[in-house]
Amino acid sequence: MGKRDERRPDMDMKVRKREKRDRQGAPRRGIVDVLACPPISRFHYELVVGNGIGEDAVEDAQEAFQRAWEMRRQKAFEAASAHPDGLGRDCDIAEHRVIGPFSSTPDWRIDLQADPPAAMTWCWVGYQSITFCRPA
Repeated sequence: MGKRDERRPDMDMKVRKREKRDRQGAPRRGIVDVLACPPISRFHYELVVGNGIGEDAVEDAQEAFQRAWEMRRQKAFEAASAHPDGLGRDCDIAEHRVIGPFSSTPDWRIDLQADPPAAMTWCWVGYQSITFCRPA
């Protein structure tokens, strides 16, 4: 190995220059920006109720429940499909998912001893909405 003085001056040496990067024009894509835009999740639900009265109270309650089920399910789906308003600062929606429907087990209250006989059934139906954000 030679000394520094013994190197040939005509030797091709690659000179590295460190330039300042133009950070103002580059998009922000750091982990801090991603942490500022967390996913937003919400469960949208509706109560489904069917009532019946008279001799055919149970059958009437079942029919009313089936009619109400579709309307309430659709209403919960529309609410879950809407984009949320509470996004973080400088965040855009990257992806919006709707999962469901979910429902509870229907519950009953039947009173055939009453005058007139009455029946009622109910449950919850809903959808989960998840919105993934990205820095703007």
